[in-house]
Amino acid sequence: MSTRIPLQRVGEDIWLISKDYRSDMRVPVYVFASEKLLQKMQTDRTLLQGINVSTLPGVQKHVAVLPDAHEGYGFPIGGVAAMDATEGVVSPGGVGYDINCLPAGTMVLTSLGYRLPIERFTGNEEVVCVDQKRSVPAGIVFVIKKGRDRVLRLRTKSSFVLTATPDHPVLTPDGMKPVEEIKPGEKIALFPFEGVEYEDPGDCMVLNETDVPEPVRPGLKKRGLLPLKLDNPKLPYLARLLGYFTGDGAFDGETTVFYGSVEGLEEIRRDIERLGYRTSKILTRRRQYVINGRKFIGAESSVRVSSRSFTVLLKRLGAPDGRKTDVEFSVPPWVLSAPKWIKRLYLAGLFGAELNKPQTVNGYNFQVPQLTLSKRPDLESDGRRFLEQIAELLRELGVETTGLVAAQDGRSIRLRLLISERPENLVRLWGRIGYEYNPQRRRLALAAVLWLRLKQSVIDLRIKAQEMAIAMVADGATMSEIREHLINEVVNARYLERSVYEGRKGAPWVPKGFPRFEDWAEHHLDGDVVWDEVESVEEAGEVDEVYDLTVANPGHSFIAEGVVVSNCGVRLMVTNLTEKDVRPRITELINTIFRNVPAGLGSRRRDFVVTHSDLDRIAVEGARYVVERYGLGWHEDYKHIEEEGKYPRYRSGNIPDPDPSVVSREAKSRGESQIGTLGSGNHFLEIQKVDKIFDKEAAEAMGIYTEGQITILIHCGSRGYGHQICSDYLKLMERAVSKYNIRLPDRELACTPASSPEATQYLKAFGCAVNFAFANRQAISHWVRQSFEQVFKRPAEEMDLRIVYDVCHNIVKLEKHKIDGETRDVFVHRKGATRSFPGGVTYYSDMIPETYRGLGQPVFVPGSMGTASWVLRGMPGSLDLTFGSTVHGAGRQMSRAGAKRQYRGDQVVRALESKGIYVKGDTIDTIVEEVPEAYKNPDDVVEVAHNVGISSKVARLVPIGVVKG
Repeated sequence: MSTRIPLQRVGEDIWLISKDYRSDMRVPVYVFASEKLLQKMQTDRTLLQGINVSTLPGVQKHVAVLPDAHEGYGFPIGGVAAMDATEGVVSPGGVGYDINCLPAGTMVLTSLGYRLPIERFTGNEEVVCVDQKRSVPAGIVFVIKKGRDRVLRLRTKSSFVLTATPDHPVLTPDGMKPVEEIKPGEKIALFPFEGVEYEDPGDCMVLNETDVPEPVRPGLKKRGLLPLKLDNPKLPYLARLLGYFTGDGAFDGETTVFYGSVEGLEEIRRDIERLGYRTSKILTRRRQYVINGRKFIGAESSVRVSSRSFTVLLKRLGAPDGRKTDVEFSVPPWVLSAPKWIKRLYLAGLFGAELNKPQTVNGYNFQVPQLTLSKRPDLESDGRRFLEQIAELLRELGVETTGLVAAQDGRSIRLRLLISERPENLVRLWGRIGYEYNPQRRRLALAAVLWLRLKQSVIDLRIKAQEMAIAMVADGATMSEIREHLINEVVNARYLERSVYEGRKGAPWVPKGFPRFEDWAEHHLDGDVVWDEVESVEEAGEVDEVYDLTVANPGHSFIAEGVVVSNCGVRLMVTNLTEKDVRPRITELINTIFRNVPAGLGSRRRDFVVTHSDLDRIAVEGARYVVERYGLGWHEDYKHIEEEGKYPRYRSGNIPDPDPSVVSREAKSRGESQIGTLGSGNHFLEIQKVDKIFDKEAAEAMGIYTEGQITILIHCGSRGYGHQICSDYLKLMERAVSKYNIRLPDRELACTPASSPEATQYLKAFGCAVNFAFANRQAISHWVRQSFEQVFKRPAEEMDLRIVYDVCHNIVKLEKHKIDGETRDVFVHRKGATRSFPGGVTYYSDMIPETYRGLGQPVFVPGSMGTASWVLRGMPGSLDLTFGSTVHGAGRQMSRAGAKRQYRGDQVVRALESKGIYVKGDTIDTIVEEVPEAYKNPDDVVEVAHNVGISSKVARLVPIGVVKG
């Protein structure tokens, strides 16, 4: 809350927060607001965020908080700040961004196989990240926390459940998609491994200095391995390595050797290097084997560690020293006393070497998992003791064993520990313990867990149908009524008849047609993820706190509850039509536009999908490219777009060109089918009429001549393409903050020096997003013209359907501004703010279309469905007060969840219809979330901007038809 922040009134609707308010402030903060608007700002973090921005390195003159400002991510939405081009910073959070979150209690899997509630993460842990469908460990850059928010609950066919904010991304075959966009029947990626809960290991001593020979002590101390306690951060890796070595390792003098697959040995190398040791390259050789008297030739791969201290360390920790058949060994005492998650690491390492792989007998029932150990006859009791210790560890982790059997095997005794093959026991074995350093078996285990859960869910449905059938008979229902009520894809008529008339002695089987495991895995196992089908996505109310993790890996993902989770502007068009022409056909017109311009979360075009190479051309050339390459518009259109639709058109200083090579594959995959789509949230397309003209000269220059004239206002941005770019580079900068020793009052303000490689790379990618947004609005304009032609049966040219202007309101630009009497190059961050350059001022007016250079840049302030929108023009006051900026909209005053609590969809639609406004939305929820009452009155916002002289009123527009995403 910002209620205690002292504000000094320095003019009508102008307030000052002095630089002296907080010691870390570099410049003051100016707030432009009436008392009514200021009161709303003081109920959230808007003013505090403005103060936080004032602490950033290189910030110039002051920070501006505009009349429509409200709390955002890092920067307030409706905030403007200028950073010195040489000594300042660039921040993605200062352009426009939001985070997607998970509620407290969501279990997240770490790379060490334990799980933690997301709110308990400190940032020092590593999580499991999925990158190109391979699981890899990834550090955490930031843990982010937000306040009260609306959540959805996603449930899969195998009963995995994820609760998340609607925009939280989940991995699908088409890349990351927000939860709200996912429909029942779609597939999502699961990593069905739960691991075990975390316990504090305590500081129990494992190895003291006196436990190892004096010559190796310095090497172990140097690596932080002596003294060694249970809470040593390197101990978990030793537990995992020791377990695997016990099964598939050997000592060769002072060298330690691990055998396995090439992929598994790479994981072993990574863990050994974490301990501070170097390994050999992976060596592969052909070798002859003899099994049961038969000769085989195969490849054997190994990795070696040539270090005496490492060899001594493993031996002192309990590694078998010699042929395992011929030496005594047991589970080390320190493992037996360790927390369950460390015990699990030891077991999973051992199982990666020695436990048989998941495999069925007949496609439906799995072979008995068994751990095998050969011993000389005189050491049989030693082998039994070891396997009994393993059985006890399994029992602690909830996994049952069924016995230990022995058989003569030549000169040795072959001992086998048998693990119960009951499905629920296998799910615990493979879903809690699994296999380490054996990727092939690990993947099969993940698939087996999901398949077994699916199988059990089908059996549960059949049991429930059986119980309901028997109950219905008892109530007098006929067999015909029972069949009609209960038959579905897993319950047929014959099953119901047998359940009623013959009874069942045991649990039912899966129905005929249920897939065999090996066949199913071939189609659903994809690298380290398993595809499952979504059963439902439902509202789950609101939660008090939500969290997110920023992960230091290009995959940008982590495992939450088993699920793999990870520029905007406005364009005004005019027509020569009047309300009298359009009102009778508004329903037909809105419905036609709704068909021609896809709207809604994740909306895509099927009739227009650009190629990879064309998407890259759009990223560089913007609106011009879609006009010239695809004919989506008129040749003169781009002359009435900010930057002429190709950023950066007007250069000021050394700003890098857009470069699609620095845009991630995820961003590109999201953008290919989204050119010409509206999107969701507060994005819209309105058919409006001119309600009142305030500045006749400026209005006529813009093509607005009479009250009642029809205009079209388009509000949308760079869609998933731009959001992904911002997400990618926010994480890049979050990782780089410490590199440049930047102290931040809020992690959401992640930034790097403007001259840094990270900032340069971000600006290259950001330019691509700007040009995508220009091209997107250009394509929408084309299909709007086409819609008018379809409804009114005449060419768009005859209706004079031309563009007034297209302006950005989430952007960073390198511009020249006067600061302390000196003109400087600064990066102006406009977050929820519109450029508002005046006319007749050299340099500034040169960057607006020739038509408006004497009057000032057109500015558009959209309302919300039932409220007015405004056309303004830039004024000279903006240069001194707000770095050539003004408001961008009304500014939200009620959360989306709050709107849904207070309003019903049918009420909102009827209320709008009573005002003569026809609205068409992708979902009724979107219409409710964007109810006019959720926003400040745009008239109030514009009045302040007009009074303080940062922009001037030209015309007021009111909607008669609305398309909402």
